[in-house]
Amino acid sequence: MKQAIVILHGMGEQIPMATLNSFVNSVWTQDADLVSRTRPDPNTGKERDGNVSWAKPDPRNSSSELRRITTEKDKNENYTDFYEYYWAHVMQGTTWEHVKTWIKDLLFRIPPRRVAHAWVLLWIVALIIGGLTLWGLWPKAEAPAPWVAWLAALGGMAVTAFVSTVLIKRFGDVARYVKALPPNVAKRHQIRQGGVDLLSRLIDSGEYQRLVVVAHSLGGIIAYDILAETYARYNKIGGTGPQPERDALEQMIRDATESGSLDLDAFQDQQARAFTEAREQCAPWIVSDFVTLGAPLTHAEFLVAESHEDLRARQRDRLLPTCPPVMEYDGTTKTQHFSYSNKEQRQPIDRRTPHHAALFAYTRWTNLYSDEKYILTGDLVSGPVAEVFGLEFNNRENKGVLKGIRDIAVLPKLDAAGNVDKDHRRSFVSHNNYWSIDKGTEKVRGTDEKFVPHHIKELRRALRIAS
Repeated sequence: MKQAIVILHGMGEQIPMATLNSFVNSVWTQDADLVSRTRPDPNTGKERDGNVSWAKPDPRNSSSELRRITTEKDKNENYTDFYEYYWAHVMQGTTWEHVKTWIKDLLFRIPPRRVAHAWVLLWIVALIIGGLTLWGLWPKAEAPAPWVAWLAALGGMAVTAFVSTVLIKRFGDVARYVKALPPNVAKRHQIRQGGVDLLSRLIDSGEYQRLVVVAHSLGGIIAYDILAETYARYNKIGGTGPQPERDALEQMIRDATESGSLDLDAFQDQQARAFTEAREQCAPWIVSDFVTLGAPLTHAEFLVAESHEDLRARQRDRLLPTCPPVMEYDGTTKTQHFSYSNKEQRQPIDRRTPHHAALFAYTRWTNLYSDEKYILTGDLVSGPVAEVFGLEFNNRENKGVLKGIRDIAVLPKLDAAGNVDKDHRRSFVSHNNYWSIDKGTEKVRGTDEKFVPHHIKELRRALRIAS
């Protein structure tokens, strides 16, 4: 089998291939479980130091700065091609005006409880800066003492540096992408279209049986939009015959709506079976998994929508795909489906076409996040997304949200009660460490063997490279 993995980098002035090279090193080169250690190195014929890969030009990247990284065969006879969707160059030209508009919008909205403390801190910083600015402009009877002038100058330099290097160069990407204001629309379209084009080229090539999309930070929001738009082009069903696995998946969602509970393991297993069934019936969609790392999608009601109610309305209207997908009533079968059929006489098991927002019927979503505390530990940007992008239901006996996304707490690992696991501890600002193999605090008892950090284990498990 041949598969492709596409990674989207996060905010900031990223360098082409930097994200991809470090990512491949952690999930491929140093994974001793993927290739037998006794197999000779294909480059030297001698004992290997790690799994081997090569960088090749590939026109599907649409950039001479990028390369496809292709691997040797793994233990299950799979070949993997790694691609980076690079979009940082599109965001050049961000100014303070772009960021200021976004910050003003954040300040005058009530935030979700999870980020309320950061919102308060943002207000404090804004008030301090505003106060110092007014003090500097206010007429004074006499010149301030030299030490006061020096402090004011140093403070001004610090504020200028913070605005330039943090707000404009980093959070400026977020400000311009998440808000559909006239100055941002062309940039948003260009970024999305480039991603849709890349996925379409990979799908249409017929070279790959499976595709995985991985996204870090702001790249998670971008990848979500790209997947939603691309799926709407490929939500087709080919071949002939019934669809028992698709029918079983829809029945599972219907049963969960009635009971108010969804078995996540069983749901993701059934997603995989429905995906395999669709591929065997010549369906063109090959994205089996979506993996988000440190994704701000957890704050979607604050960043993507205008409120919680607005977010749910967009999901019900199928503008934003949910997991499980939104269901609709079929007057012929007298039940709910995420698919439709124009056949006059039909049964639930008969061939049906998934609607344009049924992306997460066939694509599993795994979300790795780092639990934040006191802003400086963990990752304030990230958080669970299963509740935010789950399927809202309201029947006669129950109402709530069905959660079909696997949220995994890493850096640190949390136990079932939500407390830090006894073999782990919180780390300082972990937003950029999700595939850093030298990070993590897992303890190893009774062995001298090199261990794999918990977050790397979970990332590799989510990718299923050798599955």
